[in-house]
Amino acid sequence: MSLSSPFSALLCVPRRAALAVCALLAACGGGEDTTSSPTATVATTARSLAESFPTGITVAAPAGLTGRNAATGVVDPVEAVLADGTGMALAGLLDFAPLWATGADAGCFGPVMLYANHEDGSGTEAGLLPRGALGLWNETDATTGQPCAVAQLGARTAGLQQGTRQALLLLAALRATLHASGDTLAAPAAGGRTDVRQPFAAVLAQLPALSGLRVQAATVALDAGGTTYTYRVSLHRDADTLARRSAELVLQHRPGTTAAAHDGVLRVASFDLGTDATTGCSDRMTSGRYQRARVTTLRYRRQGDQIEVGARSGQYCGAPADLADADHAAQVAAFTPAGELDPAAALPAVAHGWRSDFDRFGAQYDRATGTGQFLAVWQASPGDAHARALAAHSHLDTVADRHTVAAHFAHTTPLASTEGRLLGLVCNTAGPGAVPSSPTIPRFQSQTATRTGAATTFVATTSRLAHAPTNACTSTTTVFDANADGTLSAGEGLGAGHALDAPAAPATTVQDELLSRGYRPPGYF
Repeated sequence: MSLSSPFSALLCVPRRAALAVCALLAACGGGEDTTSSPTATVATTARSLAESFPTGITVAAPAGLTGRNAATGVVDPVEAVLADGTGMALAGLLDFAPLWATGADAGCFGPVMLYANHEDGSGTEAGLLPRGALGLWNETDATTGQPCAVAQLGARTAGLQQGTRQALLLLAALRATLHASGDTLAAPAAGGRTDVRQPFAAVLAQLPALSGLRVQAATVALDAGGTTYTYRVSLHRDADTLARRSAELVLQHRPGTTAAAHDGVLRVASFDLGTDATTGCSDRMTSGRYQRARVTTLRYRRQGDQIEVGARSGQYCGAPADLADADHAAQVAAFTPAGELDPAAALPAVAHGWRSDFDRFGAQYDRATGTGQFLAVWQASPGDAHARALAAHSHLDTVADRHTVAAHFAHTTPLASTEGRLLGLVCNTAGPGAVPSSPTIPRFQSQTATRTGAATTFVATTSRLAHAPTNACTSTTTVFDANADGTLSAGEGLGAGHALDAPAAPATTVQDELLSRGYRPPGYF
């Protein structure tokens, strides 16, 4: 498998000597190479500020999109940065820590579960099922007040949303810095590249949240055909060896015919040192700590209010050999020809494979209404026999002012091979006698939730979630903590059936049933 990506050819460019530009030093705090590459020979139509950078793109679950439209007067933060991205208004937007954000499970999903007399073993085993082993459990999430399916979809995508949004904000500030320089720095012509490191560093130095951050690189390039912009930022903070962190942000953006038509791929690679062996590799260490990398990609396309996104994120091992290198992510991770993370490349099979906690998310939605199709699939370890999947679709009743989300949870094949098809539910993934290699029954969990008017949370209207943590999804002799309160009462859960959803004729599979209900797999999953 090739470890190269479309980013490599654009990033591996020669370094050039710095040029002294006194006017820029006085106004912005300094600059290095302030000209586009002299090899630029292909003429291209000048792009406006808005056309040369993506806007309107967000990774979010249905609850995060509801109400985020033009009618509410909410301004896209990226657009705000592009409009005025060099002032102190950035203090409330730009940060470094979100680049390490990861997804998690909502409290109502997969709670730690006490059990006894498990019928799939000898009949006498007692123990504790780990966090995340079960599916949607409580109808409502206690922390957020949202129906469990809505809360879980939001929790799984939170890390992807925070990381990609922060990367876009930082890169938008880079683009705005170049724009604000006026005639001092020129936007790159076709085949050229503009170095914006020193003025960009001066902008970030004003922000308390980015104190001590060093800008290793900050460039804007345009390919020879004048069709694709490449933005790259490399950031580093090294207060001391054990606390040091670095991040590389790379955006390939292809403008369309208008500012609201574009597509591209964003890549975020964040590096630090840790002590947790489950997220590190013993052959990649510094000062007794594991070299860890969080790598995320976001593929996007916009046509007016119609948005498509495909986000992937995983935990990797390793670090850049040298911060002066031009392609940090490719030193630890493998990518598809489209520039997205390749979930089929996993440790220990390949050196540049993911170590743990891989998330995939696809969405196709209308940004004016927040309605659309959503699919989140995640897997804790490359060795897992299956991945977990939560599919949802939403619609808006404009007459009743009611937003409805229909969500479905089941299992898929492992991330290395999955196309996102929900196969069925494995009710016993970690208990005695578990057979996690394939779904035991062609059933799934489902929940429908609505939000009306100015309400801030959804309300569950139908829920088919209940089951026992056994191979049959029902209990004959098994006792389990059915209400997930942390205690196992005498006879609790004994004899429980299940209330799971199932395909109805003419559908014969879980996926066919979902399609009959209006769900469509997002194209960018």
